[in-house]
Amino acid sequence: MAVITLSHKIAWNTLIQIIGKGVSVVLGVIITILLTRYLGPAGYGTYTFVLVFVTMFGVIGDWGLSLITVREASKNEKDAQEIISNVFVLRLILAIIAVTASIITIHLLPYSSQIRQLVTIFSFFLIVTSIKTSLQIIFNVKLVMQYWAISEAVANVIYLLLILIIINTSAGIYWIITAAVVDQIASIAVAGVLGARLLPLKLSFKSKYTKTLFWEALPMGGILVLFTIYNRIDTIILSLFKGETAVGYYGAAYKVFEVLTVPAAYFANSVLPVISNLVVTDKQGLVRVYKKCLLALLGMGFTMAVANYFLAPLAIQIIAGPQFTPAIFALQILSLALIASYFNHLNGYTILALGKQWASFFIAVVALVINLILNLIFIPQFSFPAAAFITFLTEGLIVILSLMVVAYEFKNIH
Repeated sequence: MAVITLSHKIAWNTLIQIIGKGVSVVLGVIITILLTRYLGPAGYGTYTFVLVFVTMFGVIGDWGLSLITVREASKNEKDAQEIISNVFVLRLILAIIAVTASIITIHLLPYSSQIRQLVTIFSFFLIVTSIKTSLQIIFNVKLVMQYWAISEAVANVIYLLLILIIINTSAGIYWIITAAVVDQIASIAVAGVLGARLLPLKLSFKSKYTKTLFWEALPMGGILVLFTIYNRIDTIILSLFKGETAVGYYGAAYKVFEVLTVPAAYFANSVLPVISNLVVTDKQGLVRVYKKCLLALLGMGFTMAVANYFLAPLAIQIIAGPQFTPAIFALQILSLALIASYFNHLNGYTILALGKQWASFFIAVVALVINLILNLIFIPQFSFPAAAFITFLTEGLIVILSLMVVAYEFKNIH
């Protein structure tokens, strides 16, 4: 009966997130349609670059604390409020550091004054995101991710309305970037009201919790830094070698790819509290749950990959328009990376639940080094299609390495 209950909880939280994300995806697609046509390939490339560059620094504001906090709060429900409250303050401090680092770095690189100004404006998004993610931790621990889905949907509605106003008034990209920050503030307001009913946060900074959680999160922070650079470096290299138009094409293709990986992310988010608990209470049950989840993700990933490959021309035509036709080939290549990505969501969270963060760290180091070398060699010659294919190769490598770690750990379970 307990297994059925856990299965239902995982299924329900995954389903409700997918439904909520479905609403957000529809709104996001509409927003992308409006922006690609309003800005064009080069303008959309600038928009994509700003978002990618700033969010690359977002890892400093998180530093692995979100996942570690979900794990620890799930194991220690009595102390959950105090644990999450301490992390809330710690993450705010880290977010301020991230904003400062983002602004300083963009001014040290050879970019135009417009891009520097846009990055400066959008950097404050990191503080907003820090608060928002702290609230998400509550929903994740309590397995009520429908509240998170509601707050996300509200944010997208507001952003859509702001974009419509901006386009109608012929305002520039500065207002588009500012609107992206404003809509997240609205999302915080909604999530804050819903979260307060479940687990009111208190501003607290006790070394008893912060030191322990920070050191636990240290390898995860390193992993996130490495994987964030790995996920973003192709866009940075594209901008330097091929310009904003190439970034625009790749950004359109990658936008679709990211949306298609959402079910895997939500599935893994729902599984993490459960497998974290099973690590302590029932390791044999952990193996059974992992195998079932792996089969489920295999089916989901393969279905998504096939659909994406054949529907890529239609997807780009609808989302970006004929100006972005070159993006179709990149999106089809990314179909290969979809299956690998689905596996990696589960394997990464399973390794975390097992407390083997350092194994993930070394996997991230290997992945980043290979990804960086391949991008530097092939992007200058083959542009954004090379970036897409290298994404597939690196995701495949991570699958192999992470499966080896999980298999080794499960082998030692008696």
